[in-house]
Amino acid sequence: MSSQSNSGELLPEAPLRHTLFHIPPVIPIKNASSSYMKTDGQTIWARGPPLGKPAASSAQMGQSSLPSDAPRGSDVLIIHPGSRWLRLGRASDPFPVSIPHVIARKQSSPQAAADFNPPPLSRIPTPGSPNKNDGQDAIYTQAEIEENVSTIRSALVSRMDFYKIPYDPEASASCAEFNDTPGQPETIDESKDVYRVDWVAGEQQEKVFIGHKVFRIADPAASGYVVRWPLYGNHFNTREYESLQGVLSDLEVLWEIIIGLELNITRRQFKEYSVILLIPDFFDKNCVSELVTLLLVQMRFKRVAVVQEGYGAALGAGLTTACVVDVGAVKTSISCIEDGLVLSDTRMFLDFGGDDITEFLHNMLAGINFPYRDINLNRLYDLHVMDDLKARLCTLSEADVEVRTYDFFVRAPGRPTQKYIVRAYDETIVAAMCIFEPKIIDFDAKKRVNPSRWHIENIETSDLGSDNPTSAMVISTQHLLPPPQVLPDGTTVPPPITIDMKFEAAKLPLDVAIFNSVRAAGVDKIKRFLQSVVIIGGTALIPGMIHALESRLQAIAFPLIPGIERLSVMTAPPEIDPRVLAWKGAAILSRLDQFNEMWISEGEWDVLGMRALKERSLIDRPSNN
Repeated sequence: MSSQSNSGELLPEAPLRHTLFHIPPVIPIKNASSSYMKTDGQTIWARGPPLGKPAASSAQMGQSSLPSDAPRGSDVLIIHPGSRWLRLGRASDPFPVSIPHVIARKQSSPQAAADFNPPPLSRIPTPGSPNKNDGQDAIYTQAEIEENVSTIRSALVSRMDFYKIPYDPEASASCAEFNDTPGQPETIDESKDVYRVDWVAGEQQEKVFIGHKVFRIADPAASGYVVRWPLYGNHFNTREYESLQGVLSDLEVLWEIIIGLELNITRRQFKEYSVILLIPDFFDKNCVSELVTLLLVQMRFKRVAVVQEGYGAALGAGLTTACVVDVGAVKTSISCIEDGLVLSDTRMFLDFGGDDITEFLHNMLAGINFPYRDINLNRLYDLHVMDDLKARLCTLSEADVEVRTYDFFVRAPGRPTQKYIVRAYDETIVAAMCIFEPKIIDFDAKKRVNPSRWHIENIETSDLGSDNPTSAMVISTQHLLPPPQVLPDGTTVPPPITIDMKFEAAKLPLDVAIFNSVRAAGVDKIKRFLQSVVIIGGTALIPGMIHALESRLQAIAFPLIPGIERLSVMTAPPEIDPRVLAWKGAAILSRLDQFNEMWISEGEWDVLGMRALKERSLIDRPSNN
């Protein structure tokens, strides 16, 4: 026993006891700390090439085609893609190039072009069109449509009575009688028509037409072409495209041709240029991911930065705090900007825009015997006629409501130019008022013909993009939810969500949506945002828009917000077109030294993907609703 005891005493107390190697003591976990990944120098951005210096040899860098004395921003392109227009140019240019965002592709056979028949997009219901609100097989009746129009007219009469402007209920009938008189149209001699169109008819050798040239195709299907608009709202146009690759291919060809023709930049020179991509405030992260990949990987631009439209518009207007309202062709976006940051919780997406006004104006004029009986908005040249009439006729000023006579010209292929005369009364303001009275718009029809977007794998960062409804959307749809349940112990249980909040919030009138967006910013910020409401987009050019929106916001805000003394709605500065204000703001932003931290290279995008936007963009993270 003693020997065992003695031998037990000779056992080492710790491993490697008889060695010169220093064994570090155990780290005290209680007060442990580390600086790992807590400084900018330890991130992937610092471990890569220096900012502004691509990983290329000095010999390659010396082959740049840009002049050494080029103005600042001449190597930066700003691309602002939209549903109807593409605005593109160098950051050093005073204004961008604006081109219709449309492409016509030559098909392999005439039959393939004839078979292209996407479902028609009818925004304003007509008698006989499906009415999903009343059942599966229900249709809109003439009485239902007239009731919706009467609601808008009643609101108009109330406003005219308030401003002591007389309203003539018989004026529309007299206009209809005038428009139905024989003698129209008047034929214009081709030699006297300075705006005559050189139509493209028959078989053509060109594989692609883009922009304004697409409108010159007399009959696209007969000539073997398919006409498509790649984008719709804040996502890809799934109504006209069957695959994601198809829309990306058209975008690549469209942008490459425009950059080459308008900016004189070849594809080989793309690697010398950086691109700022303007995206909607309420963006689709799948769409943004594919567009950035297209620019960096497919088109091989040097680097890309992503900027939201609302921030660009506020910067272009010279404001740091504003509520930006962008009324586009097919959608309206609203967001509040504070200190150069788009507050994600305030974003609203409304499913109507200038195209809804165009179609409603067409229906209203048809009700008073529009003299151009053969008009069809599915034909590009007829759509151009109605867009021109909307720009010239529509108003939101009650003082402009009177019987007026307008002339317009129809330039159609295969026949001489024809001049028509139309007389209208309140139809020009009732059509524009649909953005404040959107009950006339068939939102269910839009949803039916625009199927769900393609599912794209490996898109992370669920806190970015438009997956979840924002706080402003939740506020806008509270009245549609059942009341919260109160348990016996007094605990309040929120009601289950049984509606599509994004879809229901997209139906709100413009003035109500703006107020709800401002409310989502917080009670202490409502007054500040209501004092700087900026409206942009083509619809902002409608006469009377500023006063119409301001007066309606006052009627909502003044009774609900105590102490508010002033409410201001403004548009772009006089020297800037409101349609390009966001582009101008991005041009200003590109010249700031701090903007160098927002560039994303191809290597960084390949490693991080959408996670790069967290590090290299000013996109705010929405709170959890």
